[in-house]
Amino acid sequence: MEDEKYKNYIVDLISIIKKQAKEAKTEADHPKKGCDSFNNGYLMAYHTVIEFMKNQTEVFNIDQEDIGLADIEPERDLL
Repeated sequence: MEDEKYKNYIVDLISIIKKQAKEAKTEADHPKKGCDSFNNGYLMAYHTVIEFMKNQTEVFNIDQEDIGLADIEPERDLL
């Protein structure tokens, strides 16, 4: 049961991070005047975090599908 609690936490956290990353992508693609650099930097931070999370799944032999990371590719979706 304890393992399920941690898995649910990770799945929920990943869902929130992906949602925020997609919002950051939208803002970077359609910046308000004077916010270009900030929006691009903010988006790159999400790119880095998600890329790191995906890399760590390989290190720990975790199926990305199980934790909600399979449907996002930083290079494709966040650049």
